[in-house]
Amino acid sequence: MLFLIYRKDRPGSLQVRIDNYAAHLAYLEPLKAKIQVGGPTLGAGTGTDDKDMTGSFLIMEAESWDEVHSFVENDPFTKAGLFAATIVERWKHGKHNDSK
Repeated sequence: MLFLIYRKDRPGSLQVRIDNYAAHLAYLEPLKAKIQVGGPTLGAGTGTDDKDMTGSFLIMEAESWDEVHSFVENDPFTKAGLFAATIVERWKHGKHNDSK
């Protein structure tokens, strides 16, 4: 199953993101095969500057909701209190998308 995970940063939490970025990437490394796409969302600023990061999203493959929730809860970003909100939904490729 594919899941979409969207997480909105707490306001004023850029330093939390920066401080935990290396640990977050290390956490994702063994899961790369399960992650279809992902990255930070950007605010209304230039759209190219790290200071415009407002959250993150990813689409990942998982066997169950429990696996996804475990992934979310154990992410160093989550443990550091970066996110104000997390939304997890099942997701599927649209008919117009020939990939996977």
